[in-house]
Amino acid sequence: MVDKSSTRITVNAPFFQEIKQDHLQLQKLLVELEKLTGNRIALQNHPRQFLELIEALVDQLALHFSLEEAYGYFDHALEESPRFHEQAVKLRDQHAPLYNTIREIAESVVKQCSGKHPQLDSAADRFADFNRSLKAHESAEMSMILESLNRDMGGGD
Repeated sequence: MVDKSSTRITVNAPFFQEIKQDHLQLQKLLVELEKLTGNRIALQNHPRQFLELIEALVDQLALHFSLEEAYGYFDHALEESPRFHEQAVKLRDQHAPLYNTIREIAESVVKQCSGKHPQLDSAADRFADFNRSLKAHESAEMSMILESLNRDMGGGD
């Protein structure tokens, strides 16, 4: 049995700052892409901007997922609440398919932008689907972590 009064959560300040910066940059890119893809006239007039934002998102997601995996983003939750193990593994396993999807979208945008008159509606639709999947993934991660921390701090008892 774990003595809840002696369990402490420690936060590595530089790591926390890196996670915070990553999250802010990821959100900024997603908002910019949502605005651009939400206005198909603007999208057709700014194919290079779409390409640059999608490529930046590919890079940002690589960093984002690496931070979560390399620094044991879920480790505390799993150590204190092993019941989250299956859920955490499932969420980690979603990283590669999500990353591959955005990479494929970026590759299609590169091909489209190499032509004279890029038709980006299909890529914009694929981004919208991807964005919904990513948001659901991130929401599930946050819910799991918050529930684990809540239990760790005694709120779930």
